[in-house]
Amino acid sequence: MVPFQTCGQGAERMNRNESVIIRHRLRQLHATFSMASASELQPGKHGELLLHDQHCLVLPVTGRCEIEMEGKSTHVAEAGGLYYFREGIQTSCAVLDGEPFRFYWISFHLDAGSTEFIRLLKLPLRSRVDDPERVKTLFRQLADSRSRRTLSDELKARAVVMELVAFFLEEGLRSGEMLSEHPELQLLSGVLSYIDEHLMDALTVEELAKLAYLHPNYFITYFRSLTGLTPIQYVNQRKIEYARELLDSGELPVQEAARAIGLNNPYFSRLFKQQIGLSPRRYRQLMAERREHLEQQEKQQPALPEAGPWLEEFAWLDEPQACPPSIARKIVSLA
Repeated sequence: MVPFQTCGQGAERMNRNESVIIRHRLRQLHATFSMASASELQPGKHGELLLHDQHCLVLPVTGRCEIEMEGKSTHVAEAGGLYYFREGIQTSCAVLDGEPFRFYWISFHLDAGSTEFIRLLKLPLRSRVDDPERVKTLFRQLADSRSRRTLSDELKARAVVMELVAFFLEEGLRSGEMLSEHPELQLLSGVLSYIDEHLMDALTVEELAKLAYLHPNYFITYFRSLTGLTPIQYVNQRKIEYARELLDSGELPVQEAARAIGLNNPYFSRLFKQQIGLSPRRYRQLMAERREHLEQQEKQQPALPEAGPWLEEFAWLDEPQACPPSIARKIVSLA
């Protein structure tokens, strides 16, 4: 059994495990578009700012607004930031500076698992916008989509919502509270590290539950609440991820990749195709073709002209007083 780490290497593993959990949960994030609009609030105090029974993203355009959350914490919203309000948060606001507060907003639903995961992340209210024009365009697309109801509109709207959520998370995950500060992850971190160190073994739920000092049945529920997967689903996914890395390089045959994660070849092929959509052999072949294509592209890139002759011809520019007579005559004639 691998002991739990409390410092040094343990902290490094915690960060890695945190990234693993976030990556797996983001894969399962499912947002459904509800409403979008461009709004304007006149100076003064206002009641409920948003639909508190849904998740909301707000993009201020002009003006400033002091937002009160849950009757206590306040934050001034202004252009340059993207603001996220979690489902269930009560908000009110006061428009400042005597000028209207104009903003875009969207509301959307998340499934119960994603809502709980977002709550666990404790994201900041504000995320900096690095590409304001792109973000504004996405809000406009959703606001304008109300007048169009084609069969594909729902899918298009969901894709736009997911992109806006990604814009917020890109900055929000860097500035928010780290998952490693939660006791739930501290308990799970040792289990995830143990799995990574024993990908070659046939791990069982009972074995992993002992590491967390939990009953196997409760451990399955606990593990799934944080990762979105059962323990065995997670183990199999990690095995296939590692096998992909081995096949990407092209150095190992399929049989060796299967052996490296403790699976016989038939079961490995079936599990790999189930998760990736291709057989291991076909995947390895495609990666080899991709490497060959990239190598050919590099060879076909035109070589840059040699700079030597140009530097010699125009070296006098660094010393104007040393301007060659022939060049000086050309300059005078042009003048």
